[in-house]
Amino acid sequence: MKLAIGFGLTGAVLMPVLYEIYANISAGIALVLVLIWVLFAGVKFSSLTFKEAVIGITCTIAYSGILGFVCYFLIHPAVMKLLVKNSVYFQLGIRSQLLFVAYCFFIFLGMYLVWLIRFCGRKTLEKFRSNSEKAGEYIDNAFNDEDN
Repeated sequence: MKLAIGFGLTGAVLMPVLYEIYANISAGIALVLVLIWVLFAGVKFSSLTFKEAVIGITCTIAYSGILGFVCYFLIHPAVMKLLVKNSVYFQLGIRSQLLFVAYCFFIFLGMYLVWLIRFCGRKTLEKFRSNSEKAGEYIDNAFNDEDN
């Protein structure tokens, strides 16, 4: 649960910052940064058990989304002030803002995919190791002269 809270709070702070990058610098860069964060979180959650990982990822998405809106109201004025002082500030329309939220939501769902890929890969490797050990035992027992 500590992992979910940590990633949720980190995501809540990152989302408004990444939104400002999306709106004022580059949409591609912002979405790539979201993807990198999601990949990192997915890999970290993949070390947990099935139940812990699913609950942790779900809580992370919820915390990041809900607290992200709260953090947006705290971070947005400071970023806007900084950009207006040094450059030009671009405010996206509601459709573009919702598009960013939708992109982030679907990228966040990728945490489940990353976790699933690592989980299945780990189970497959365990199965291969188990099978190779059994094959080795069968070969050893096949040439055992004590049975004859």
